Amino acid sequence: MNKRFLLALAGAVFFGLVSIYAAKFYLETRLNQARVRQQQGVVAAAVDIAPGTRIESQHITVTQYPRELLPEQAMIQQSEVLGRVAIAEIPARMPVLSRYLAGVGAQPGISGVTAAGMRAVSVRVDEASSVGGFVSPGTYVDVIAIMQPQLEGARQVSKVILQKVRVLAGGQQMQNRGEGKPTLVNTVTLEVTPAQAEKLKLAEAEGRLQLSIRNATDLVIETTPGATRRDVINDVALEQRALEGARGAGVAPSRSVSGPTSEAPARPRLAAAPVSDPAPARKPTPAPPTIELIEGAKRSQIQIVP
Repeated sequence: MNKRFLLALAGAVFFGLVSIYAAKFYLETRLNQARVRQQQGVVAAAVDIAPGTRIESQHITVTQYPRELLPEQAMIQQSEVLGRVAIAEIPARMPVLSRYLAGVGAQPGISGVTAAGMRAVSVRVDEASSVGGFVSPGTYVDVIAIMQPQLEGARQVSKVILQKVRVLAGGQQMQNRGEGKPTLVNTVTLEVTPAQAEKLKLAEAEGRLQLSIRNATDLVIETTPGATRRDVINDVALEQRALEGARGAGVAPSRSVSGPTSEAPARPRLAAAPVSDPAPARKPTPAPPTIELIEGAKRSQIQIVP
């Protein structure tokens, strides 16, 4: 009796464990199948891919990505990526998007990085015009031209001629390896349209160029009126003071040898006269009119020369 009971109990435990294992295996298989149906194989970067690099098999791998999180323009087939040129830096383990790749047949280097319909134009820069060396590949800049207008006799003006221009390379370097540190270069290569290229090279030949860094997410194109010397000073009284040589209240302007002075003329020395016949007193010369100039907390007076 006890032996039969033990055998039945052992059989029940065995078949129970088998049933549990079979149910677990079935559930795991169904979950894996559902997970596979919810994922998609995409092409990802196996290593960091620098701009201008022709992508080979060692640069990419295929990884599973959740369908609901799959980025737009993600590349699915390796054959669509192999041989293409990267126009932007692709970090390792990141999906390769079509907008990161140049067109089919593009060559490595600056020609492959330049977008279709655009032109790569290099301009001379120095430490000041390249914003202290912080203009690096991938940044966006505005181009300011400082030159003399075409009208005869006009003085130099400054004007923003191009906005939101992408920097392709600094010198001969197409990738920013300075880790945010300034790097001085002699030339900067910009991505512009053909019409912008004509304007840019003429401004470089006729005047000087200055670059200003802008936020890459800033899409606003400003309309600027340009600037002249009068816009910089914006103080007619100060310009008049500079013309006359006056420097402020309490300081007499410099004398002119040939022209009139702003001070009263010196009184001529008279000969001694007898006590009984004193010389008639002369009327004092009236002081010339003055204008008081108030600049904030500073007050000064300007004498008007007749």
